[in-house]
Amino acid sequence: MFAAARPLTALFISYALLILANGLFTTLLSIRTKLEGFSTEWVGFLMTAYYLGMFLGARYSANVVQRAGHIRAFAALASMVSVSPLIHSIWVEPVAWLFIRLIDGFCIAGLFVITESWLNARADNKTRGSILALYMVTNFTASGSAQFLLPLADPKSFELFSLASIVFSLSLVPLLLSRANAPVPESPDGMSIKPLLKAAPAGFWGCVCAGLITSAFFAMGPVYGQDIGLSLDQISVFMAAGIAGGMLLQVPIGRLSDRVERRLVMASVSLGSAFAAAFMVMLTSNGNTDPTLHYTGVFIYGALSSTIYSLAAAHANDWSDPDKLMQTSSGLLIGYGVGAIFGPTVASFSMGQLGPGGLFGFVTLNCLLLMCYAIWQSIRAGQSREKMEFVLQPSAPFASEELLQSAQEAAEPVQEITAEPVPEAPRDEAFQA
Repeated sequence: MFAAARPLTALFISYALLILANGLFTTLLSIRTKLEGFSTEWVGFLMTAYYLGMFLGARYSANVVQRAGHIRAFAALASMVSVSPLIHSIWVEPVAWLFIRLIDGFCIAGLFVITESWLNARADNKTRGSILALYMVTNFTASGSAQFLLPLADPKSFELFSLASIVFSLSLVPLLLSRANAPVPESPDGMSIKPLLKAAPAGFWGCVCAGLITSAFFAMGPVYGQDIGLSLDQISVFMAAGIAGGMLLQVPIGRLSDRVERRLVMASVSLGSAFAAAFMVMLTSNGNTDPTLHYTGVFIYGALSSTIYSLAAAHANDWSDPDKLMQTSSGLLIGYGVGAIFGPTVASFSMGQLGPGGLFGFVTLNCLLLMCYAIWQSIRAGQSREKMEFVLQPSAPFASEELLQSAQEAAEPVQEITAEPVPEAPRDEAFQA
């Protein structure tokens, strides 16, 4: 794994710092909005703006990369997003924050697209699995570690916002000082959901559900912790537990789905996620504030729910036309993005009406609906289709079209690929060491 990723060390370090800063800033902002007296519904609007920006960025930031090259585009987008925490700390205005979060989402998605397309360009069928696994480990480790930066200062002050800005800025350094050649930018491809809806509707709606519940948890999880009376340190552990759980069952459930009808595995995982979320609702309704029980419940929930996206993507690959894999990738991206846009808003209204338990009540309902739909599709459509091998997919970040394509290619028969370096984009020459 490490031998294959060694040429990409600078890129992985920059990406880890980016995820670390973004994880800190996202959780911090949810906490700060409540401290500033914003309503729970308004917190949902802010996070919806962020995911809307990510959706737009995942689609259109490729134009920025094509125009400026990978390194210049990364520098520009990271510089823009590093300014955001400072603006938030000095300009506390809901409407202004809404607009800034939209820009943040666009920039973050663009940075993901740059990172993932770079990984895709530098990987071949022999190394792609190792590189993707390291990418996922980087995702979960940096996201989880970010939560433990929260207790370093008071969220009411500017220190944590400044820290997030500093780490965002530091993410530029390894990549800009690297001698690695950037890949040649490619023209962005179109996006469509029609082929996916026709071939594997359970895969599409599984991605929608994953987007709904994942965005809702990351956006409203800190607010949930505040509302049930957890301290700042405990909120950090609570969020970290949910993220850490995401790595636990990815491989075992994925391998199980290679042997058992995938839609039934998806239904079982959805049912387990619903039970875990219902347990969280029960704790809240009973007024139980024992942190250990909340940590345990959210860890189990994270372990199960994080596999939904991977299972949906694997099922979509099983049933899609092998000649239309990019359209399948686009459909998965659209499904996840639509869910991520609406998840925070609906969850925030649920919390506003039902209290903190409304977050996991919303999750429970979505998981039960997906379970019923997956079972119905399995019975209706049958299972007479040869499976592709299960491939790990990151479920917490907003996956880009390029990474989905690389994951799909990894399931194809291995072909010999020449190891000649990809020529560097001319626009990036000024940044090479």
